[in-house]
Amino acid sequence: MAVGGLLRSLVSPAGGVATWLPCHELFASCHHWLPTLPRLRPPASDGFKLLLVLLLFSAALAEVRYIASSSMAPTLRPGDRAVAEKVTYFFRRPSIGDIVFFKVPAAVQNYGVNKDVVFIKRVLATPGDFIEVRQGQLIVNGVVQKEHYTASHALYTMEAMRLPEGHVFVMGDNRNNSCDSRAWGPLPIDNIVGRYMTSFTRSSFQ
Repeated sequence: MAVGGLLRSLVSPAGGVATWLPCHELFASCHHWLPTLPRLRPPASDGFKLLLVLLLFSAALAEVRYIASSSMAPTLRPGDRAVAEKVTYFFRRPSIGDIVFFKVPAAVQNYGVNKDVVFIKRVLATPGDFIEVRQGQLIVNGVVQKEHYTASHALYTMEAMRLPEGHVFVMGDNRNNSCDSRAWGPLPIDNIVGRYMTSFTRSSFQ
């Protein structure tokens, strides 16, 4: 199976373009199986079943998400497919630098965004950390962060705040074009649904 076809088959049913528009505001099918006729089972049916099981198992561990906004540019660009793995955070908490997928917090839902909408941002502070933005620089616990992945320096100032227990501070790499914790506050860790692993560009599917 071609890489593009395999990845498309793993795309979350709810992962359409509309679920990726920051600060804005699925695949249903029915299979009817005929009874297996004696001596007519295709020779490759067992292999097909094994492949199906492997695909279902892999879908439970990871999924491919479509990127529709530029909030994570230049790391991720509109049209990219990003792979989210769902295992890491069973064993550890999110760390600074992790790129995470998460369901929007209540503060965003209050503006009419569906609770099942998923955003993707980078973790920049964890529980107990102090974070602020001054003169275009991100400062965590009094230390200016060296960020090689941002599109540009922030054109805003953010007063220092301390992250409460059970929350992380997330921002898009495109600091001046991202709806993130700066707008709606710390993100509950429980909202996180996966960790970014890798991505594929649009050309990979052509």
